[in-house]
Amino acid sequence: MSLIPLVESPAEDRVTVIFTEIEEELGAVPSLFRAHAQHPALLEANWQMYRAVMLSGCLSAQLKEGMALAISADNHCDYGIYHHSATLQGLGVDPKEVLRIRTDPEHVHYSAKEHALFDLARHANSAPSDHGERLVIAARKLGARDDEIIEALGVMELISGFNHFADLLGLEPQRDR
Repeated sequence: MSLIPLVESPAEDRVTVIFTEIEEELGAVPSLFRAHAQHPALLEANWQMYRAVMLSGCLSAQLKEGMALAISADNHCDYGIYHHSATLQGLGVDPKEVLRIRTDPEHVHYSAKEHALFDLARHANSAPSDHGERLVIAARKLGARDDEIIEALGVMELISGFNHFADLLGLEPQRDR
C-alpha cells in the first residue's frame, strides 16, 4: 500500500493534461505517475524524461524495456519487475524470454551490440563508482554509437530512480495492465 495517496482525480488542469497523455501512450496511468502527481512540476518533468528515454530514441523499445526489467530485478523492485514484464509482453516478447531477461540475461536473444549496451546499463546501475571504461570500449567495438551508449545509460538513470521512488513509497503496480 502506498505511503502517500495516489492522485485519482486531478485538481489541476496541467495534471489532467499529463494524465491524458500518459493514458494515450501507455493505456493507463501507472501508480508511479499518480504518486508523482502530488507534485505537478515533478510529474511533468518525470513524464517528459520517460517519454524522451523510453518512448523515443534510437534503441528499440524491446531492448530498453529489457534493460528496465533487468535493472528492476537487480534492484529487487517488485513494482518495476511487474511493470516492465507486462510491457515487454505487450510488445510481443514471449513470456519465457521475459523470464530469461530477468533471471538469465546472458542467454537473452539480443545481438552482440545489444548485449554490450544491456551489460553497460546494468553495470552502471550496480557499480556506479566503477567508470565502466572497458564496457564502453567493448560496446563501441561492437558498433554502438555514442547516442546509443548515452540512451542505454539514460534508461539506467531513469529506471533506477523510479525503482527507488516506488520502493520507498510502497507503490504497487496496477494489476489490470
